[in-house]
Amino acid sequence: MNYRYIILNARSGAGSGFGKEFDNRFDYNTWFISNYLSLQIRKMHIPSDGPYNMFFCQITRELSSIKECSVSCMHVSLHVEDEEIRDYLNLSDETARFEYYLSLLERAYRLASTVRHIPLDIFLKLHQEFRANGYRNERLFKKKQFKDYGIKIELNHVLSSYSYNLVLSVRDLHNNLIGKGSIYETYPDDIFFNKNVRHLVVEDGKMIVTDFLDHPQFVCSLDDMSKGVIKSVCVNKNTQEYIPNENNKADFEKLKW
Repeated sequence: MNYRYIILNARSGAGSGFGKEFDNRFDYNTWFISNYLSLQIRKMHIPSDGPYNMFFCQITRELSSIKECSVSCMHVSLHVEDEEIRDYLNLSDETARFEYYLSLLERAYRLASTVRHIPLDIFLKLHQEFRANGYRNERLFKKKQFKDYGIKIELNHVLSSYSYNLVLSVRDLHNNLIGKGSIYETYPDDIFFNKNVRHLVVEDGKMIVTDFLDHPQFVCSLDDMSKGVIKSVCVNKNTQEYIPNENNKADFEKLKW
């Protein structure tokens, strides 16, 4: 098997032992790194040293352990001291937090390499590339030109430690930027955006983002876009529940430092 996933996690199984609220926040805050590393390793077709395609690091108060799970996973339980978690919770510098996440994975790689062959150099190179890119997880979703409206657009997935955004950039046909902004924001875990940001269709003067079943999710007016107005209407009731609103505002705030 080839590696397809590199995951840093706290709430798997019985959790880390540091509390449910900590686990939930930690997993949301780290998902943009897990997602980035998984997408990159998939492109490289690196064979694993066993019947697994996932390297899974779970932090825990318990003793460190290594096991191969039936779900094609090399599972490393990485012991973390209470004092270390207290120091982490007191970090105010964003870069220091991101470096801490990477250091946990690096410790797990080295621990796993005591029993199996782990492509340590490749994994560490991915970390360095992530650092060099400013700890950003951004990638293109779609590009399209609308000559009748005199514009061309670009939609990008932007995943951070606190949120996912579908960012729309609009330029005129001379490549001058006339508008840019988010048309969809949700929690930073692709369970909330992966399936419902799949396709782009155009009809009746509207640009429509649809899900994997081609159901409309977000609608933007091409006339508005040509004037630099960046806004969308979410037309799916289930998706609306996971966009920041008065009912979930506190949940989003908990993800920030």
